[in-house]
Amino acid sequence: MLPLSPKPWSELTFGCADLGDTRRTKRLVKVAAELSAHTGNSLSSSCEGYTALVTGAYRLIENEAVKPEAIAEAGFQATAKIARQSRLLLALEDTTTLGYKHAVRSELGDLGGPEGSKTRGFHVHSVFLVDAE
Repeated sequence: MLPLSPKPWSELTFGCADLGDTRRTKRLVKVAAELSAHTGNSLSSSCEGYTALVTGAYRLIENEAVKPEAIAEAGFQATAKIARQSRLLLALEDTTTLGYKHAVRSELGDLGGPEGSKTRGFHVHSVFLVDAE
């Protein structure tokens, strides 16, 4: 079933997100498709100069009614649905740390480095599911 191009992937992954208003969900799908089509680019460059799209994306991000948990839940549910279609999945895992030395570091966790280290950050545990067939 996968891989999908950005728009169908985004609809599958976020189309059922409960953001309290169908217009927000449609905006989320559109923004996710643009970001997926331009992996590694900033939000503004992913929108390729369409000011209205950038403005709408930032309004969605800044909207207090949009809960990150609802966006995550949509992704979890879509992943679970796809995973149930496979007889055997391989879960390929990797762990890394993201360390920061700039002003926000005081808000981040200790990475367990040398005593007195100014680098703080968080651990990232990524899992890539692959259909064994």
